[in-house]
Amino acid sequence: MKKILTFISIISIVGVLASCGKEKANTEPKPKTCEQIEPCKIALKYTTYIERGAEDKAYKMETKDENLKSYESLKVAKEYIASDYEQYQHQKIEKYGVLEYNVVPGEQYIYKFRFKDFRTGEVKNLTVGVSKQKNEYLTNAYVGGALKSDVTNNGIIATHRKYYSTGLTQQEKDVLSPDPIEK
Repeated sequence: MKKILTFISIISIVGVLASCGKEKANTEPKPKTCEQIEPCKIALKYTTYIERGAEDKAYKMETKDENLKSYESLKVAKEYIASDYEQYQHQKIEKYGVLEYNVVPGEQYIYKFRFKDFRTGEVKNLTVGVSKQKNEYLTNAYVGGALKSDVTNNGIIATHRKYYSTGLTQQEKDVLSPDPIEK
């Protein structure tokens, strides 16, 4: 009886050892910040342009058509540039919280950013849509924020992920944490 149990034990151990290494280990780290995800990175860039007052750059991200012009002339375009644009033209949104809704997987995303306004320091939200067309991403801002219907696909609310910029304290995360769109 001892020989049979020993034999079964040895076969079990050999079986376990033989199965090791058959599955490939996934060594890629899971994304932890918006900057590590291409559509989110584009949405953050768009949000930064809007916050700076660079409407013309934001418009180019919305259309991807070099022939379209956002204003009829350079003179008119200059009239719409924020008076303090030069002061903020190189500033980036460094501290933020963002909700990512993958509405149509791999094709359509909605990002709700929460960050401090460059000019006033007040916390505010900006919701940006990103859609993949061919090999490019197009953006659009949701004036007044996205609705529950905007994050719904086939009657189901898309799941969301929450990302924060690196280096935030828990208190900053609490302040910069955006509320879900589906509420």
